[in-house]
Amino acid sequence: MSDTICAVSTAPQTAALGVIRISGPQTFSILLPLLKRKNGAAPEAEPGRATLCRIEADGELYDEAVVTFYRAPRSYTGEDVAELSCHGGLYVLQSVVRLLLQRGCRLAEPGEFSKRAFLSGKLDLIRAQAVIDLIEATSRAEQKNALSQLEGGLSRKISAVYDRLVELNTALLAYVDFPEEVEMPEEDLLSELRALDDALSALIAGSDRGRLIREGLEIVIAGTPNAGKSTLMNQLLGYDRSIVSAIPGTTRDTVTESCRLGGLKCHIADTAGLRDTDDPVEQQGVAIAQRRAMEAAVVFAVFDGSRPLSQEDRNVAEKFGGDRNLAVINKADLQQEIDKKYIYSKFKHIVEISAKTGDGCEALDQWVRQEFTAEDQREEGFITSISQAQRLIEGRRHLRQAIDGLVQGFTPDMASLDLTEAAAAVGEVTGQTVTEQMIDQIFSRFCVGK
Repeated sequence: MSDTICAVSTAPQTAALGVIRISGPQTFSILLPLLKRKNGAAPEAEPGRATLCRIEADGELYDEAVVTFYRAPRSYTGEDVAELSCHGGLYVLQSVVRLLLQRGCRLAEPGEFSKRAFLSGKLDLIRAQAVIDLIEATSRAEQKNALSQLEGGLSRKISAVYDRLVELNTALLAYVDFPEEVEMPEEDLLSELRALDDALSALIAGSDRGRLIREGLEIVIAGTPNAGKSTLMNQLLGYDRSIVSAIPGTTRDTVTESCRLGGLKCHIADTAGLRDTDDPVEQQGVAIAQRRAMEAAVVFAVFDGSRPLSQEDRNVAEKFGGDRNLAVINKADLQQEIDKKYIYSKFKHIVEISAKTGDGCEALDQWVRQEFTAEDQREEGFITSISQAQRLIEGRRHLRQAIDGLVQGFTPDMASLDLTEAAAAVGEVTGQTVTEQMIDQIFSRFCVGK
C-alpha cells in the first residue's frame, strides 16, 4: 500500500455536495500544494479540523471545498487520509479527481478504502460486511443490525471461538508430540469442545435471523374472492397497486411489491381468490396462489367479516390455520356476520381491520414487529452473509467430527486434523485465516470510494 488512492465517495449524481476521499502516504504532500484558504494562506493539515479551502492549480480555480485531514493511524483506512466536501456537480468532482491523478494519486478500485482498513487492522470481515449492509439497508431492522455489527461484539464473539479452538488444538498437539510429558485432559477437552459447539450453533441459528433481516419477509395475502385482499395490499403499500373490483376473480396474476412492516423489509404478494372455478385462466391464477402461499414464510389469510363463512373460507382456514400465519378479519366497518369463534379456533394470531378505511391496520405492523423483529435485539447483531454462515457450519462439522473421534477412542492426532480445519473455517469469517484471493473477492463487492 505504498501508493496513494483517491475516488469520489458519494453517489455518481448531481447533488448539493460530493465527497472525494484520498488515502495513502502521499496524501498531504499531493493535496496541500493545491489548497489555499480564503485569505490566501496555506492551510495546515490539522487532524480532525474542517477547513474551507480553494482548490487551485497553475492559476486555475477548480472548486471551493471543506477539507478534513486525518493522520495515520487515526483514520478509516489507518493511513493518512483527507476528505474534500466539494460542490456536488459531476463535472466539478471529476475535474478535481483528474487534478489529483495528475499530481500522483491513483484511482481507487472498488472497496479499496475498506480493504486498506482491513489490512491495517481497522476492520475485520464481519464489520466489512456490516459496512455493505449499512449502505444497502432499506429497513430499520437492517440498519440496526449493521450498526450492531459495526460495534464489534459479533466479531469478538466469533474471534473468541477461533482463539479457543486454536488453544485447544495446540494443547492436543502438545500431547501428540510429547505424550510422556503432557497429560491428555480428555474430560476437560470434551467439555470445552462441546461448549464451542454450542457457541457455533447459536451463531448459526442467529444467521437465520440475519438472512431474514437482509433478504426480507415473504408474505402472501390469500383468501376467497372479494374478501378484500387487493384493498389490503393497497392499504399496506400506501398507494393503489392492485385492482379493486366488486366482480369476483378480478385478481388472476400475482402482484408483488415491497414495503416495511414492523421495521422489517417485507415482500408482499396479492394473489388470486381461492375458489373452485370453471374459468381456465382463473384456475391457473388459483393454482399459482396456492403454491405461493404454501412457499411463503407467512400467509395473511383474509376473511370477509361482513358475510357468513363459506366452505371455501373454511378451506382457507383449514389450510393456513395454526400458529405460523395471521388471520385477517376484514371489513370491520360493516355489520359483522362471520363466525369469529370458528376463526379463533383455527388461528393463533388474529386481527380485525377495515382495509378500506385503514382502521386496525396498525395491528399488522405490530404483529410483524412482535413475531419477527422482537428477537432482533441481540446487542452484537446477526450474521447476514450466506457465505459466512456456511463457513461457520463447516467449522461446526469439523468440530463435531473431532468430538465424535475422541468419544470413539480415535487417536488424538486425528482429532487435531479436524480441529485445525474447524479453526480455519471459523477464522475465515472474521479474516483471521483468510487468503489474499478471498480478500480481493470480498472487497470487490464494495462501491468505488468506499
